Amino acid sequence: MNIVKDMRKNDPRWITGTGSIIGTREYQQDYVYCCSCENGLLGVVCDGMGGLDGGEIASSTAAEALGEAFAGRDVRMPVPEFLKEQAVIINDRVAALTGKNGAPLRAGTTMVAVVAEEDRLYWLSVGDSRIYIIRNEEMSQVNREHNYRLTLQESLKSGLITREQYEAEEKKGQADALISYLGISRLSLMDINRAPLEMMDGDIVLLCSDGLFKSLSDSQIKALVRDNDMDLDIAADRLCQMAFSRRRGGQDNTSVLLLQYRKLEGQGRTI
Repeated sequence: MNIVKDMRKNDPRWITGTGSIIGTREYQQDYVYCCSCENGLLGVVCDGMGGLDGGEIASSTAAEALGEAFAGRDVRMPVPEFLKEQAVIINDRVAALTGKNGAPLRAGTTMVAVVAEEDRLYWLSVGDSRIYIIRNEEMSQVNREHNYRLTLQESLKSGLITREQYEAEEKKGQADALISYLGISRLSLMDINRAPLEMMDGDIVLLCSDGLFKSLSDSQIKALVRDNDMDLDIAADRLCQMAFSRRRGGQDNTSVLLLQYRKLEGQGRTI
């Protein structure tokens, strides 16, 4: 079971939907976690990596650790500080995992997570999973991918390499290699929004592992969500199934978490 919904308190402002497939891989190393409680709503998608079942253990450990911390968090701590603190703690926890023989597991996981407080949305990103916001007919990616391509882009922008050097590195096929993930020896790269995103009625937040966007274009993803947004579980499932149908040379684990904000009648923001 790689999808966990821990709905301790129903929040009528947020509708959720989940979907996941193992693809053509031997192991399911994605993990989806959604928690609704007194502290708000938490959504997490992790994409594990590691030999045998190492990635599965890393992703479930990371997602459930954040869920436990969220349910017991001190609400006086600003959400961005909470997410930053937990990313460091969870990174160390994943790095310390051991296998059945007691040897280091040497596994890791990406993580994208969102925390919703009423209509305010905060997010955390480590690795190359994605967070999209769909508003009306527009869809935008809010986070960046922590891979070697990002290093190349920053080097090109700062003039450290030429366009020819950039393209030569791209052709080597290593641009997707991760430069940050949970379980790394020292976590120095994570992205967190300090100012919350203000949600509008009908906005949809999509969290996904790379199995989705490496199989479907952004326009295909948006169209599938919009065509099925009356039932987010169906939308999430169809995204995964369509990704599988478009596979080229094998389909990675693919997981999706959809969250839609609905403004309540007479709703006012709590200060």
